[in-house]
Amino acid sequence: MADARVHFASPGVIISVPHGSLLLDAARHAGVAVDAPCGGVGRCGRCRLIAHGALSPLTEDERSLLPAGEIAAGMRLACRARVMGEVHVGAVTAPGHLRIVEHATVSRPEVEPPYVRGIITDDAGEPLLGVAADIGTTTLALALVDLRNGDQVAHISAPNGQQSYGADVMSRVSAALSGGADGLHSAVVAEIERLAEMLVARIGATPAHVHEFSVVANTAMRALLLGEDVRPLAAAPYTGALVSSKTVDGAAIGMKTFDAPVYVAPGVSAFIGGDIVAGLLASGITRAETPKLFLDLGTNGEIVLLGGGHIVAASAAAGPALEGASIEMGMRAEPGAIERVRNDAGTLIAETIDGAPPRGICGSGLLDLVAAMLEVGALDQSGRITAEPHHAWVSRVRERGDQRVFDVTRSGGVVLTQRDVRELQLAKGAIATAVDMLLENAGLAPDAVAEMIVAGGFGLHVRGEALARIGMIPAPLAGRLDFVGNAALAGAVALLVSAETRAHADALAAEIQTIGLADDSAFQGRFLAALAFPQVR
Repeated sequence: MADARVHFASPGVIISVPHGSLLLDAARHAGVAVDAPCGGVGRCGRCRLIAHGALSPLTEDERSLLPAGEIAAGMRLACRARVMGEVHVGAVTAPGHLRIVEHATVSRPEVEPPYVRGIITDDAGEPLLGVAADIGTTTLALALVDLRNGDQVAHISAPNGQQSYGADVMSRVSAALSGGADGLHSAVVAEIERLAEMLVARIGATPAHVHEFSVVANTAMRALLLGEDVRPLAAAPYTGALVSSKTVDGAAIGMKTFDAPVYVAPGVSAFIGGDIVAGLLASGITRAETPKLFLDLGTNGEIVLLGGGHIVAASAAAGPALEGASIEMGMRAEPGAIERVRNDAGTLIAETIDGAPPRGICGSGLLDLVAAMLEVGALDQSGRITAEPHHAWVSRVRERGDQRVFDVTRSGGVVLTQRDVRELQLAKGAIATAVDMLLENAGLAPDAVAEMIVAGGFGLHVRGEALARIGMIPAPLAGRLDFVGNAALAGAVALLVSAETRAHADALAAEIQTIGLADDSAFQGRFLAALAFPQVR
């Protein structure tokens, strides 16, 4: 059967796709960003778009996830509607402007003369530039670096272009194994090039002035960037993933604008990637003489313990709750997201990003809200939203269908559901169990830890008090947290300007021991116990 045509009003492109293709696949092919946190399995309901024409009938998923008014207006789910002929797509629900952390509060890197790494120019006045890149599952952050002195002359960031394949690592891996590997690869390469082009143009340079790229990424993002096999990441025992440092020609991975080598930092295992190694280097924690913890918060929580002469790491599958993807009114850190919540003498105070009208709640706001609800008694230790008249916010609690909800805004425009609380409990239980088991493995009590470094853009916006109140970290560490920002990108810069630092990264990655939490017979019981919130003191 002949191909069908799809017209996308924005960005004004027309493409041909095989008859019966999903609208989501058509959007991916057209380069149209569609928010699909669940990876297109019909669960989240966020890949909404207005479409008219020859489309397949509404599915049961669409009828359950889309309000009747939106259906009447032509709203469809891109992951469920199929193209049966000529189709016109209007408004696409794409992610808004994300607040992405590009900086870190770490020491300046050691800089070697560029010629040590074979970078030579005959023109002393010519810009000698490199690009450092942190490829996260959710975001990309790049720094343009003067290779002569290590100065970061410009920064840029954007959502990861793979977002229509799912919000989390396992969704991306599943998509790659289902035929999407080429699309995932080209999406991230194209976005890195686009951002790098914008960086050099910003300072009046050209792509020819860029002599090298340094990339840090989790193991899955690394594999998708380099076109490596992701099957070792798809199922236990998760062995065989490629983690050694590697340098490739940009053209070999599909770069078209930049003719420069791409260095990729070493990782440790399937779930402890080069971004963690880079963050450890940049934070200076490897020089610590007293026990310290390193925590990178996100869809996966990577925790590293340095103490007793050992470096031990674990990865906790926190799930997408901290990114807002599995929360009914969860959203990323965009304008209108509730990012701060506090109890002010019985009054709930909620603050949004940019002071915009509240549209939903992001990860930091979710942690704050749950901590505040525990404080006033709106949540009990088991995580149940309480409707007893003893707490100040009981008027915000109501029954909705088969579950209880809490009105975060008085209008009911933003709510927290009982299922949302359970999702957060799964995330905090996984991280809390990983921290406890790492400490136990080293024979250390929480009091023995001198400092806990919290890295990552998300970590920069959470409060230590909230993490301790919900039980994600041990209470003694609440006052010992150091939020350092994007340590992974800072590490990528350090690796860009020093061959010695690259050698240090290789040695560090080889030294780190990993603990497979799920392989420990005690993990499941401890995890279940960690789901409960700490008792009110």
